Amino acid sequence: MVRALRQWLDNHQLPAIIAAVLGVVMTISVLMVVVGYLVARP
Repeated sequence: MVRALRQWLDNHQLPAIIAAVLGVVMTISVLMVVVGYLVARP
């Protein structure tokens, strides 16, 4: 499995990096919205 993942990353390096960065940014933004809502509600 590690070898297959490494081969896939070698073949799709830039799209994989872009997808990972977008995924991390979306996750952080959703967490910030949820935590902000939980903190701000009465």
